[in-house]
Amino acid sequence: MMSLDKWRYALLVLLSTLVLASCGFKDIDKRFFVVSIGVDAAKNSSKKYLVSLKFAVPGASKDNPSQYQIVSQNANSMSEAVRIIKTKVDKEIDFSHAKVFLFSEEIVKNHGNAGMYYWFTRRRDIQKIAWVNIAKPTALEVLKVKPKSEHIPSNALFLALGKEGSETPYITPEYLFDLKYRLIERGIDPFMPIVKAKKDLFEINTVGLFNKSALKLTLNPEEAKMLNFMMNREEKSAIKVTKGKTTIIINTDKVKTKYKLNTQKGKTPIINVHVSVDGNLEEASDRVAIPKLSEFEKAAEESINKRFEKFLVKIQKANLDPIGFGLRYRSRHFNEDDWEQWKRIYPNVVFKVQSKVQIEDTGLID
Repeated sequence: MMSLDKWRYALLVLLSTLVLASCGFKDIDKRFFVVSIGVDAAKNSSKKYLVSLKFAVPGASKDNPSQYQIVSQNANSMSEAVRIIKTKVDKEIDFSHAKVFLFSEEIVKNHGNAGMYYWFTRRRDIQKIAWVNIAKPTALEVLKVKPKSEHIPSNALFLALGKEGSETPYITPEYLFDLKYRLIERGIDPFMPIVKAKKDLFEINTVGLFNKSALKLTLNPEEAKMLNFMMNREEKSAIKVTKGKTTIIINTDKVKTKYKLNTQKGKTPIINVHVSVDGNLEEASDRVAIPKLSEFEKAAEESINKRFEKFLVKIQKANLDPIGFGLRYRSRHFNEDDWEQWKRIYPNVVFKVQSKVQIEDTGLID
């Protein structure tokens, strides 16, 4: 006969197998994978949102591997929408492959929608490295775009935002985890790139700046590039410089920026910005001799100084801080009212930009 200890061990093993059997695991063929999510304002409905889930269709044919299905639902919350959409599909909805979230301009301009973003961060099956974006004209229209080069649903957006495909300084991708951080941290404000639906293409070259709850300012492509440079997120670009009758294009290999706050009591607060640019001559309207490069370097420095100062003043006047000047100030001042101090200082800050441009060569032909 078995001893009492052996009976207890056998009972423990049996109970363990019962728990494992009821864990709710479903095979992959019983899952429907969401690749991107769109949120619009509901039209002709008493509900607040129109939530759209874009599913990758498994087992697509070789001739059409990028098959997808979009299922939409009006609801007052993300949770409500997802649960109703579950009644429209035959498989368990899986968010583990969702990498792009799109919010319409109407949604992000509404002050009451900031809490909606937290649904995405609270779901344990949603990646925190997913990209968040503003969609034009609507999130649903962007989800419907199917570029001819796309072989996997939403892969065109994955490549563009992840910069695994095209590399450009005009795209300023934003991750979900960073958005949440910017929403709650004092001294740094949120931003999102704007994805525009253009027939069978995407256009991503502008950026929306937020306060802690709503869209407040839209940056044009050149300003989006400046934001990328200020955050040291991009080094490859092209800078146009005109001196006299000659215009040149500098292909940048390296762009580095750093800044220092000078907020001594009794003096005008100053933020000194230093920009370092290394590149080569990519294009010129006239022949440029090597001894003349220094003149174009100085012209480029003057142009860069003006562009950066104009950009920084623009976001300052909007009382926005996507770069994190306020966070830098708070990290160096440990007073109980450091945040209140910075809110008084920021509108009076004077920006002084100094750049250093180095044209290393004139390309293959001098």
